[in-house]
Amino acid sequence: MKNIITCLILSVNIFITIASACFLTNEYEVHVVNKLPSPKLKLHCASKETDFGISDYGPNYDFHWKFCENVVSTTLYFCHLWWRNKQVSFNAFESRKTVCRNNCYYEARSDGIYFSGDGPKSNLMKKVYDWQNR
Repeated sequence: MKNIITCLILSVNIFITIASACFLTNEYEVHVVNKLPSPKLKLHCASKETDFGISDYGPNYDFHWKFCENVVSTTLYFCHLWWRNKQVSFNAFESRKTVCRNNCYYEARSDGIYFSGDGPKSNLMKKVYDWQNR
């Protein structure tokens, strides 16, 4: 009986460890940074499983989150941004198309959205989306 309880406790600990880490998948972190002047940037990012809600963020705010890619490589996060009379929607992370190493880094600038799959190195940032008028 004592061996069964010990095995059960050990099994639960192993399961908790596996569940809390990215077991068999990669961990990613997505950043959406407001590099805009006032007024605040309105931002909504979500996936099928997680909705971060809509919030307003001031200049230089770094909205970010970490997640484990799912085992069937169908993880998708999208973001919708509004600023002044402009808006843009884009897929911030898509498993099968990702070019991120471990960090997907976006900056909202006055002329559009910039991206780097290697972190916030300004020489690596490339414009990937234009603002659309509302």
